[in-house]
Amino acid sequence: MFKGLKAFFSDPVLLKRYAAVIIGLAIFRLIASVPIPQIDQSTISALLHQNQILGAFNIFSGGGLSNFSIAMLGVFPYITVSIVVQLLTVVSTKIHSLYHEEGEIGRKKIGQWTRIITVPVATVNAIGILYYLQTQGAITNLPIPDFALSVLFIVAGTVLTMWIGELITEFGVGNGISFIIFAGIVINIPTLITQMITTYSPALVVSYVLGAVGILIGCMVAVWMNEADRPIPITYARYGIGYGSGERRAKTYIPIKVNPVGVLSIIFALTVMAFFQYGFKFLGGLEGWGVVQALGTHIDVLLADGFYYAIPVALLTLFFTYFHAPIVFNTKKIAENLQNQGAFIPGVRPGEETEVYFKKVLKHILLYAAVFLVAVAALPYIITGSTTGTFIFAISGTGALIIVHVILDVCRKTKERIS
Repeated sequence: MFKGLKAFFSDPVLLKRYAAVIIGLAIFRLIASVPIPQIDQSTISALLHQNQILGAFNIFSGGGLSNFSIAMLGVFPYITVSIVVQLLTVVSTKIHSLYHEEGEIGRKKIGQWTRIITVPVATVNAIGILYYLQTQGAITNLPIPDFALSVLFIVAGTVLTMWIGELITEFGVGNGISFIIFAGIVINIPTLITQMITTYSPALVVSYVLGAVGILIGCMVAVWMNEADRPIPITYARYGIGYGSGERRAKTYIPIKVNPVGVLSIIFALTVMAFFQYGFKFLGGLEGWGVVQALGTHIDVLLADGFYYAIPVALLTLFFTYFHAPIVFNTKKIAENLQNQGAFIPGVRPGEETEVYFKKVLKHILLYAAVFLVAVAALPYIITGSTTGTFIFAISGTGALIIVHVILDVCRKTKERIS
């Protein structure tokens, strides 16, 4: 340990990267504390506790919504656009080719499109959330110029937050967007602990103990799932020249992570669910729309029940797990690279058969990842029977998984740099 610490403090590049992370998060927290005027803070706090949509917004914004700051949307619009773009990599042949075949240049183009599309999406989100807060009495009915100016501030805060996240990714250690979500969870934990202490009663002791044990076990399983991999044996054929020349073989392996998507599938699922919920709430508030209004109200009430909310969350998590894994682990590209390097899997022919073999293995191990992620995403809502508040998301399996994933990612990259 001391040898590692010595290597860490003697590496100026690594120290600069950690400094970039700290400075980036500090600037973000400063932005997240700049409030937009004309806000009833007590009403906002009550809404955050009662409304899962606003709770999700608050987490993705790194706690910016609780202060009604210019960074109140955080990276929520960026994540939304990322979901759509990744869906398009499957639907659109052109975008699929750009992402998988043009290498880093193609991915940079897609990244630029994602950033540009984030602006109109953030604008729509800002208008929608301001309108919703007005209907709930959290803010006064603003005149059109003031409303437009507030939207402009919120969109600017979103773009600035996205930029800070990308700077952390480029100059820091780990993924900047994940760091911002991580900050949104961690910043809520002291408040949640304080609430637990102030509302303590002997009748809740069993619940607290079971909750603590559950979080501990969840973190242990999350570490195991994050680090586990399936090694695929690979043999490289080498040819010598001169005396003793001939074919020589070097053996190694390719590790396929049991959970290649990390926590992204859960984040995507909760993002989509937040939009569904907002849509049904909007339909339920349409006066004079008869059946449409009744349907929106009915589904909105239904989704307030933890069990019924957990069902679509589980299905969406399952979908995004199987959808995103082939994007992260491109079997065709890996099979082609192995063939070009003169490598092969023992007993499997190079080329198409190798690709089929990788797909078969990936499909098999994804079953374990899917079961784990679905359980993490859905069980807290089933156990509590509710979707209200940010407590469930902040310290439940999803929050713990995000925290573990970010910490392990940082540790891994630090270790790679030191070694």
